[in-house]
Amino acid sequence: MEVIAQHKGEPIPAQIDITYKALYPILESRRADIERIKRKTFKYGATDRHQLDVYYPTATPTGKAPVLFFVYGGGFASGERQMPAPRDLVYTNVGAFFAKQGLATVIADYRILPNMKFPDPVIDIRDAITWFDEHASEVNAGASVKADTDHIFVMGHSVGAAIVASVFLMPGVFPASLAPRVRGLILKGGAHHFQTKAPVPIPPTLLTAYYGTEAELLERQPLALLKAAPQEVVQRLPEVAVYVSEYEVPSIRESSTDFRQLLSERTGKPVYFGELAGHTHISPHVALGTGQGEDWAIEVADWVKARVIKASL
Repeated sequence: MEVIAQHKGEPIPAQIDITYKALYPILESRRADIERIKRKTFKYGATDRHQLDVYYPTATPTGKAPVLFFVYGGGFASGERQMPAPRDLVYTNVGAFFAKQGLATVIADYRILPNMKFPDPVIDIRDAITWFDEHASEVNAGASVKADTDHIFVMGHSVGAAIVASVFLMPGVFPASLAPRVRGLILKGGAHHFQTKAPVPIPPTLLTAYYGTEAELLERQPLALLKAAPQEVVQRLPEVAVYVSEYEVPSIRESSTDFRQLLSERTGKPVYFGELAGHTHISPHVALGTGQGEDWAIEVADWVKARVIKASL
């Protein structure tokens, strides 16, 4: 993690190379331990991008495990639930790490540019969650620990956090019947608006390709959805935790801070704001399984478990 800190001011493309050079060899040395976690793949929709991986805990005190969906980022134009070789342990390491923490972890692909437009990824993630709930018996078949769909949590990073926020802020998108069983959202390094003082790391061409015109962007970005959401939508939101990396990209830190502040104002409740110590925008997920920089993920797992206990009281 010292190498990560030494390059804390680098732009995101440089962060990618630095992070993988520093951390991926450690992941590779632990491949067997990462891949020993049981994983099954399911198709939740029509295309090859409509697939999800489930990572199963080996044991829990109750024989059940809360469900944690993870939605990766990639600027709306890249990302896979398992990156191609020679980096194929990412995001397998994320699923394995949280499964070891006792969470049934789900990583779903979603459509990316140029083969989609707003709100396709939002609908995809909604569909992945609802498919999982409706097919829980299939998912749990043969598993020693059963995924508990009474306790669902959704975590997103970067544009993944923007997608997650949009799923729950766009009226009529998420089923009202399932909403009470979604107990929490974890939004990390979220790209929630693009009018920040600092330069936005996503190219304008990608923002236009996804959101549409400038006027449409101003209406469709998560901060705008939060501003415009009917009060009943806001009050129905599950508990939210917002995180940024210690060495976060300035515009991402600004947009996450703005989102958290407005969410607190609209709900009338404090919104947890945490920091991923020692990390840049890119490094938190690559670090999982290395034995370094994992404290944030343990905190998230504990946050999830605490809300499961709270819901049962």
